[in-house]
Order: sequence, then C-alpha cells, then structure tokens
Amino acid sequence: MPNVNQINKNTRYILCLSLLVSITLTACLPDKTALSNDVMLLSLPSDPVTLNPVLAEDAYSRALTEKIFEGMVARNPETLKYEGRLAHSWKVSKDLLTYKFFLRKDVKFHDGEPFDADDVLFTYEKMMDKNTPNPFTKVYYTDVKSIEATDPYTIIFKMKKPYFKSFEFLGGFEVLPRHIYGKLENFVSNEVNLRNPVGTGPYKFARWKTGQYVLLSRNDEYYLQKPQVAQLRYRILKNETVTLQMGKKRQLDVISLKPFQWIRQTNSASFDEHFRKLRYRGTGFRYIGYNTRRAPFTDVRVRRAMTYLMNLEKIKKSILFDLAVIVTGPFWVNGKQYDNSIPAYGYDPAKALELLNQAGYKDSDSDGILDKDGKKLEFEVLIPAGVPFYEQFCSVIREDFQKIGVILNVRKMEFSVMLDNINKRDFQAVMLAWSTPIESDPYQIWHSSQLAKGHNFTGFSTPEMDNIIESARVEFDENKRNKMYHRFHRILHDAQPYTFLFTQDSLTAVHKRFGNVEVYPGGLDPERWTILDVDR
Repeated sequence: MPNVNQINKNTRYILCLSLLVSITLTACLPDKTALSNDVMLLSLPSDPVTLNPVLAEDAYSRALTEKIFEGMVARNPETLKYEGRLAHSWKVSKDLLTYKFFLRKDVKFHDGEPFDADDVLFTYEKMMDKNTPNPFTKVYYTDVKSIEATDPYTIIFKMKKPYFKSFEFLGGFEVLPRHIYGKLENFVSNEVNLRNPVGTGPYKFARWKTGQYVLLSRNDEYYLQKPQVAQLRYRILKNETVTLQMGKKRQLDVISLKPFQWIRQTNSASFDEHFRKLRYRGTGFRYIGYNTRRAPFTDVRVRRAMTYLMNLEKIKKSILFDLAVIVTGPFWVNGKQYDNSIPAYGYDPAKALELLNQAGYKDSDSDGILDKDGKKLEFEVLIPAGVPFYEQFCSVIREDFQKIGVILNVRKMEFSVMLDNINKRDFQAVMLAWSTPIESDPYQIWHSSQLAKGHNFTGFSTPEMDNIIESARVEFDENKRNKMYHRFHRILHDAQPYTFLFTQDSLTAVHKRFGNVEVYPGGLDPERWTILDVDR
C-alpha cells in the first residue's frame, strides 16, 4: 500500500519500508494557524524519490503521483472493476490482441493545456525508452507489438500475444504532457520530476520542501467530480511515536497505527471522541530477502535454516499483537493465487542446526560460533532506518540465531540509500516489504530477465519458474492460471530466496470530521470522503 489510507491502485509490486505506510496528517507546516476545514493534513515516513510516475518505484512516490497523474482507466474502489478516466470507452478484439481506447475531449493538464492521444503516445515511448531506468515497469509491456494514435482522441495497442493483464497495464499507466516533459534535456534527472510535476489528476503539485513536507492543491478544473478536500498537506515524519502524539493533539486527520499503538495507546475516551479506528487486511507482505549470489546464501540449506530459526508465532503475538497473519508466498494472502495448503516452516532450531551441519557448518574451535573453511557463519541484514518493527524483529531473532552459533549483524540505512545498495546487488540480506496488487504477475520480481537490473535482486530463478511465469501470462482461465501460481508458490517455499514473514492488518484512525469513510476491498479512498461540520 503501500499507502494504506488509499484504495490499492497498484498494478504491480511496489517497494516500501513498511506495510503500514502512513499518510497521516500533521500540522507543523506553513500557515498552521490559518487551516481551513477543507485542508487534510497528511504524512509520509520518507521523502518521495521522484514525482515522475514513469520512474517511480517506491510507495511514497506512488502515493503522490497517483493524486497528480491519471491513466486512461482506473479501478472502481467498491467493485474493483475498471472505469474510464482519460478514456471514456474502449474496445478489445475477440482475439485479445487489439486494444482501442477512445479519449475524452474535455481534459486539460494542470497548466491549462489540452490533453490528447499524443500525450499517451509520448508517455508510452518514454516509458519504454532504453535510457529510462524503469525495468520494473517495462516487464509488463514486453508483448506490445505497436501503439498508434489514429486521431487526436484514439489510441490503439496491438499485442504480439495475449496477456491476462493487458487491459490493466495498457489502460492504467499515468500520462505525462508531451509539451512539458518532451522538452526536457534529461528526462530522468530534470527538476520537473521533483519540483513541478504537471498532470491531469484531481490534485495539483504546489510545493515540496525536502525532509519537511509536500503540498498538493485541488484541481478546480478537474473534469470529473472534484474531491471536497481542497489541500493535502503531507509532512515527512519518520518517528511513529511523534506522529501519534500529534494525532492525540488533533494535529492529524488520519493516523496509520502500529499494533502496539492500536492495542495500548488509542483506547482512551478522548481518542474515541475524535477518531474512528478501522482495521482491515493489508495486501502486501514483509520479508527477508537473501542475496543467493553470495555466501552463505548460495546454499538452500542455509536459507531454509534461517527460516527455521525465526519464531514468527512468538513475534506475531509479542510485537504484532496478533494483528497479522504469517505468510508463505508472494501473493495476496486473501487471493486465489495464494496456496493456503502450504504450511509455514515453523520455529525449529534443531532442524536449523541439522541443515547447517549438512551444509558444512560446525563449531570446529568450540567458540560457540559455527564455521566452515575457517569462516564464521556471520551475515549482515540491511533494514530501513526509522521503522522500529524491523529493529524489534531483528533483536528477537538475533538472540535465537546466537544460541545455535549464527552471528546476525543489523545495519540501518536511509530508504533511498538502501534502495541504491539493493539496485547494485550490494547486500547479503535485506528486510523490506512489498505492496502487492490484488492479483499479481510475479514477472517483475522473479523472472530471470530481471536478474541484472530488475527487481529480482536476490538472484534466484529457475527454468521452471520462468516457464510458469510466461505460461500464466497467456492463460485466461483463472482456475488454470491459479494452479500454475500454486506450483510457483511451492517452488519459492522450498527454495526460500525470501523468508516470507507477515501480512499485517492495516490499522487506521480517521478523524470524525470526515464522513463517507468506508473500507473497500483494496483499502480506503479519501477522495470519496466528505467534510462534516466538526471541529478539529
């Protein structure tokens, strides 16, 4: 969710440091004393990396670009069926190889210039340009044969072969204006990407002060129903304790709560007087990913042993207060792609030690640490700074690792720096989260074509995995496709390139001055909220 206070609009996997991405609202911003009732105060736990949707791969960038930019179609938050946005209608050929989108004629960009098919064409060309560093996006368009604007308001895509998510990706990418982005000398690093993005969405970019806040203002020329909230004010808040304190002072409108806060710190009458608490199942998962190119994780026995050494049930109860479910694979735990028959490994130190012994690790010098060929069994896991759960988790497992002779070192890093290390494949293990679509295509993370520069940063793939990924893409029978994904789930479970951890419940507190606050299948949709006559 990446961003749990919005409907899940993801069409692909999005990297995030936590599944409980706060878009909570805070005050310490300009004109604090002059806030009107139609201003929503929000926060993010990290600065966005970019405000160019073609380049955005992190949850915090996506949380903003989805407000500023739009695609030709978007999911209805209640039904999850696709509805028109920049396109008013479309036709799909019977052979599922031709997709024709008919564009609206009443849409303008935030600078007042009209939108047309040339902007769609330009965005697609930039998205697929070899110089655009977005392999995580390109993978979903590998089977596009051609794109053509037959007139100013008609776009036609032709496919080389059918793909079960073609409509979603062809219609869903967010459109850039050619008259602005086409003039940039450097599309990737130009300041427009950060400081002056221009789209067609319900909100316009207003200001960004790095490390402090981002402001978005309502697009009063929006062609669809305008949201009631006139301004979104996102403060960059890395400390979840401070965020909750601000909420209790009514300086926040929405708070993404941590389990401890949900159970212990938000049960007072004064909190209940002002906030409504909402709990629903998230769509992402946390994991520890192993660099299978590097020792000791080249050996599947070591990876399995690491999973056996993690007492996930204990952590689920003691740290997450049972507000989570243990997961075993890469798909949404409530979806049909997920194979519920696959059991979790469970906590079994004896089994872990047996596997490590089989892999050649013994305590040869009786110092309490396992070793092999003169090297101690020691590794480093990277975690994002500012997320206490990761520190708590690693503190628990470090003790259990040490008991059988494994040294675990934990290195905290700023999220952007951590992403750089991951992209360079410069790590032994990482602990992060994926915000997932409700129905996903694992190509982005697990196909062998993504080993070098894509999101397959663990370096793990097999010919069978590639075959399943490619075969499932062209299988339109949902039951048959899900059987393939169940096999895929099983392969990952056996190989353990990730230790799959938890899908946490989304825990959100919303100020009672907002009405029409509903939990939809993919989450919350603040753009539908109404403003009630209630003081902060």
